[in-house]
Amino acid sequence: MADIIYTTVDEAPELASASLLPIIRKFVSAAGLQIEKRDISLAGRIIAMFPEILTDAQRHGDDLAALGDLVKTPQANVIKLPNISRAQIMQREHF
Repeated sequence: MADIIYTTVDEAPELASASLLPIIRKFVSAAGLQIEKRDISLAGRIIAMFPEILTDAQRHGDDLAALGDLVKTPQANVIKLPNISRAQIMQREHF
């Protein structure tokens, strides 16, 4: 298993992931750590629920369930990035 697991989610724009992930990879490689991506998006979870109608290349496991088990162990260290939308920024400007 990788030292760090980076998750793909519905809420995070892919542009942000595409910008941030290479930076994280550069830092962790200098420390000799390994990073891997897991898909916890709604689409990924739906795909995981119906493996019988998919080809082997299309199938993947339920990463959210696997990570749910992982976070219950002492080895887990979770960093949650905030979800900030344009609407939330506009709401704060009114205060």
